[in-house]
Amino acid sequence: MKSSITFFIIPLLLFTIIGSALAMWYDVLKIKTSIDTGSVDVKFGGIIYVEEFENKEVASCSATFTDVENEDLGNPTGDNDLELSIVVSNAYPCYICKVNSVDVENIGTIPVKVKLDRVVAYPSEKLCEQKFDPTRGPYFECDVDGDKDADINLWGSFTSFIYDVQLEPGGYKSFTVELHVKQGAEEDSSFTVQIYLKARQYNE
Repeated sequence: MKSSITFFIIPLLLFTIIGSALAMWYDVLKIKTSIDTGSVDVKFGGIIYVEEFENKEVASCSATFTDVENEDLGNPTGDNDLELSIVVSNAYPCYICKVNSVDVENIGTIPVKVKLDRVVAYPSEKLCEQKFDPTRGPYFECDVDGDKDADINLWGSFTSFIYDVQLEPGGYKSFTVELHVKQGAEEDSSFTVQIYLKARQYNE
């Protein structure tokens, strides 16, 4: 008789224990990760002023910030920048124009490295050739008309961007651009030289 009772009690206890386990309360811990990506965005700034040399009453030089072109079609922040436009009129060989106190500003949210990408002369669409002077450092010679004779030299501390310049968010670096018209420049000609600076994320 006792063995029969035991036979029924043991399964009953097992069902009770299993039922209690299934009915236990429980708690869950979650790890939620939210990521807001930063932005790479640089612009020109500063209070620019122009110096002219060699009979400035004849030629003229001016510098302004203006919208030249969308420099980066795939970048949502690439179409809101003003470029530095330097205009020289009635120029002649040996004329020199120096643009001072231009800033490259990091207005994005992450550090960036800014580097000189290229210097191009138009209408020849030729890359200007980088050279080095022992007393003045690196500079560029540009053949704007494609006749294999340099028409303009570009000097100035903008050449520091030949090497990576890191800018923290809110940081800036000032530079100068100096243009020198050479003997190879043709009379009554118009040409353009564009200096391209490229900013990228600092750890690329």
